[in-house]
Amino acid sequence: MKRTQPNPLAAFFSAGGGQSVALAAGAGGSVSVWTEIAPHYAACLRLDNSNAGTRLSWRETLVMELRNIYPVGDFTLAGAWSQLQSSGSGLSGSYTGNRAVSTASLTATVTVTVDRAATYDLWVHFTGRTGGGYCRVEIDGAQTLVNEIDDPAELGFKAFSTYAAIDLQRRQSVKVASGLLGSHDITLRSGGAASPGGNAIMIEALAISGALSDPRILPSMWQPGTAYQTGDEVQYGGIYYAARADGTSGATPPGHTGGIGSDGALDWRADNRSTYPRFVSMDYASEREYAARCIVDGAATELGGQTHGNEVVQSRIITLDGNPWVPDVTGNGLSLGAQIGVTEATIWQHETGGAIADCQLTRTVTPGAVRHEVTVTGTAVQASFDWLYAGMVPMVRWDGEAANTVVDTVAVADATSVSLADYAGASGVSLDYPGARQIGISATFDGATLRYGHEAGPLPVFGNLVNQFDTFLRPNLDAASASGSLDWKAKAYVKGGAAGGLVLGAGDVLGFFSRHVLRID
Repeated sequence: MKRTQPNPLAAFFSAGGGQSVALAAGAGGSVSVWTEIAPHYAACLRLDNSNAGTRLSWRETLVMELRNIYPVGDFTLAGAWSQLQSSGSGLSGSYTGNRAVSTASLTATVTVTVDRAATYDLWVHFTGRTGGGYCRVEIDGAQTLVNEIDDPAELGFKAFSTYAAIDLQRRQSVKVASGLLGSHDITLRSGGAASPGGNAIMIEALAISGALSDPRILPSMWQPGTAYQTGDEVQYGGIYYAARADGTSGATPPGHTGGIGSDGALDWRADNRSTYPRFVSMDYASEREYAARCIVDGAATELGGQTHGNEVVQSRIITLDGNPWVPDVTGNGLSLGAQIGVTEATIWQHETGGAIADCQLTRTVTPGAVRHEVTVTGTAVQASFDWLYAGMVPMVRWDGEAANTVVDTVAVADATSVSLADYAGASGVSLDYPGARQIGISATFDGATLRYGHEAGPLPVFGNLVNQFDTFLRPNLDAASASGSLDWKAKAYVKGGAAGGLVLGAGDVLGFFSRHVLRID
């Protein structure tokens, strides 16, 4: 009996326990695809449509913990509180919330009622201050259920310090309770002066555990004729907006993608990303479905989506659970389901405009997994390929925006592990793995381990010419180091080919797939 050898990369291709996927409209005709990669975690794939004449391209992956957010607009305030507004969201250096409230009074309180049918944890989002004091937390008027913090300085009650060495350091949060269920009243108040620190606290939001099926993981959609206060955050058409004044919205949705614009009655500041949820940028703006360079009549042409172009869309169908998708303009803008399908028929053409091949790409998204199936049929000319990338994974070793390490190691073939840190400052390095079709990427996210499996191979289509697959890794594209505001970018490729070279003529067929699997351990 033949023994089956274990796959050393199998751990990178196991399911992460997510339940749902979702679709949302993006800016300029683009689409956001959300897929749960573990309980309370999701990846958001941004499918560009900067050129509506070419296919959608997966250009960025944001990985995030899903939390239901209760912002300042949901707070019941008693006593002396100052209301503040930030200059923007994202990750730059000022306080996070589009709205925040601050006090040094021992009698002022914030009260919020939170509720969820499933078990949840509770966080307080706050702004760290060099003069930050203690924040006292009560649940239903007592501290019995406050089980994730303790008494930090013999205060006589449970609290946490809001001191930070850097004033107005953004996006801080602390878990204050776990294992809650149902409805609870949460009260926050100043617990007095901290040392080091002071006696002021600045609160941005409360949050509880979330899933894609929950209503509060993203800001609500903009609505006409609705009262908003300065700093309230909404979304419309894939852009997030913060109100610039107290007032009632107009009749026309905001449509600007940057700066400040009006809905006819109220001004809004535009941002590409919402203040919440907290995310890490897994990669950078580079497509990953496929790309190719071929020679036709002695002239080279690069093909593939928004990056390389020379690919004209003939038809596009987007479905959710088998039904045509229509963008949602209510709630939090997410259309929820179990499976997303995107099918695009395109014509590959060389730079002078002549047709090379007909191409069909089918993208299927299920919880934690994305699969592409590509079938290319030659038309009227002969094209020889310099290269065909059947699957690609751009990645960020160092995320300059968050100033954190993201990807740690990349495993290929027999699970030989490559530490990207070994290539700091290195230029022009390419690591080759003949015959390898699977890649395993280990990354970090808020102390959790993110595993990303990628593979490519042939489709079982009659007459398929592509039958040879090899992997190579570029561990540092720009000879960068882990410092400053610049990303340290790397990329892994699975090449498709054939013995003696890959040549596509009229009636010839190429068929290949790529698969991406993400999970949080």
